[in-house]
Amino acid sequence: MRHFRIPAFLLLFCFHNISGQDNLKVITLNGYLSGMQMVMFQDIDEDWMTENMFHNRLNLYFYPLKNFSASVQLRNRFIYGETVNNTPGYKDMINSSNGWADLSFNIFTGDYFVLNTAIDRLWIQYTAGNFEATAGRQRINWGQTLVWNPNDIFNVYSYFDIDYIERPGSDAIRLKYYTSYTSSIELTAKTDSSEKITAAGLFHFNIRGYDIQFLGGILEEKDLTAGLGWSGNISNAGFRGEVSYFHDIDNFKDTTGLIMVSTGMEYTFKNSLLWQIEFLYSNRPFMPDEGFLGYYTSPLNVKSLAFTKYSLFTSINYSFTPLFNCSFAGMYFPKLSGFFTGPSITYNMMENVDLSMFLQYFSGEMTDPLTLDKKREDITIAFLRLRWNF
Repeated sequence: MRHFRIPAFLLLFCFHNISGQDNLKVITLNGYLSGMQMVMFQDIDEDWMTENMFHNRLNLYFYPLKNFSASVQLRNRFIYGETVNNTPGYKDMINSSNGWADLSFNIFTGDYFVLNTAIDRLWIQYTAGNFEATAGRQRINWGQTLVWNPNDIFNVYSYFDIDYIERPGSDAIRLKYYTSYTSSIELTAKTDSSEKITAAGLFHFNIRGYDIQFLGGILEEKDLTAGLGWSGNISNAGFRGEVSYFHDIDNFKDTTGLIMVSTGMEYTFKNSLLWQIEFLYSNRPFMPDEGFLGYYTSPLNVKSLAFTKYSLFTSINYSFTPLFNCSFAGMYFPKLSGFFTGPSITYNMMENVDLSMFLQYFSGEMTDPLTLDKKREDITIAFLRLRWNF
């Protein structure tokens, strides 16, 4: 891992736009400031763990020349509570960076608190005609479905992380050429903290109203991968899907490859109610020994997206008024006799200020790795968040 000593940006109040001469906007700045309270318990009669987080997001964009743009984006988080003290390795986890450059810094730490600054975007882009080249820490989104993304080999993320809508970035070089208005060819390579290379190509095109993509490459210098993705419509319903295959390079003849398939649909009714459904299959699921909590807190790899062979997701979303939105999401895991429920409410208190409540409940039969006994595990996590966008 490469370590760079750079000063942390600890700005909580800032200008929305900074303009250059002749009204040419050469720098823009936006972001948000939020405060979030979290409580977690496995049994309502046992001790509850609490956590409070102040989260400041800064997105800085530069437009120095006609064909060049650049960005620096970071998140400042002050976290305090019992999870900091009671969770082994919590501060190291907060300070970890999976990129080639270590751009996460614990500024102050104590028994019950940590102040961290992390740069998750740091890129420069050159554009000329149909050609686009981007170098640095960036978001590379190859996913087509909404919950599980087997095609997203560069920037996999967890659906359960409600406070990181920007998602992680990759230290990568990305070349993209638009062969037409609806088609493009893309070549991307990234390196991670262990200096392992992930490189792949993507061909994207549109046929009969469907966006289709084919991809192929190598994952972390270990697995050959190939994939297919699509998005379009069946009548008035959206229809999406992804298929990815991974096979160990060193044991190509001796091992069975990993295949993951996700497919889903969404439909908006006349009253603006949005309904979504998605299905995930994996022939080699992965569940940490720590169960749901381990899956919730551990770094994700695209190959560990599925912790059961079959997973089913559904959600509904409805705005009762332009200021008041409610949603309910659920997952079913047949092998675990388990499920997840996730209701949420968001209220727009005033312009650019939202109050949100989230509840996440996990339940399933887990197998003890030592005794092989099965025991039902129940985890409840509740969040209350106030956010100001600027």
